[in-house]
Amino acid sequence: MICEMCGKDVTFLRKVTIEGVLLEVCSECSKFGVESKKEAPKEQGPKPIIAQRLEVREKRGRPRDVLEKFEKEDIVEDFAQRIRVARERTGMSQKELAMKINERVTILSKIEAAQMRPDEKVIAKLQKELGIVLKERVPEVVAAKESVRASLTLADLIKMQKE
Repeated sequence: MICEMCGKDVTFLRKVTIEGVLLEVCSECSKFGVESKKEAPKEQGPKPIIAQRLEVREKRGRPRDVLEKFEKEDIVEDFAQRIRVARERTGMSQKELAMKINERVTILSKIEAAQMRPDEKVIAKLQKELGIVLKERVPEVVAAKESVRASLTLADLIKMQKE
């Protein structure tokens, strides 16, 4: 092998960076530069089947939260009061807050009067602007019962009359 710097014929060459150029040089010429680090070969193409199976096994072995699929996030019951108190604490009027979150004053006043439930975008804007929490995790069973309560059936009325 021939040194790219001095031209000597040697048995062993080193990869050295000299003034930004990567050269293969002899041990004598290697003192003029910085020895480059060996790069690990990068994997090309799909992973071997063994690596894929190990990943699947690792996923299976991780502990899971069993209640995770039975819970969902829902707005807190006292959202109207929380919004009003936080707005008053910051010293803003409904009009100022509505302008900051880019919503209509009428919508904000209905939300504060609990006549209207805010949608996800408005909740996010209010939480960010007022620095409050308006959503909490509730069990899905409870959330389902609340949605049933919203629509009253004839059977519900009969049960209420009997009580």
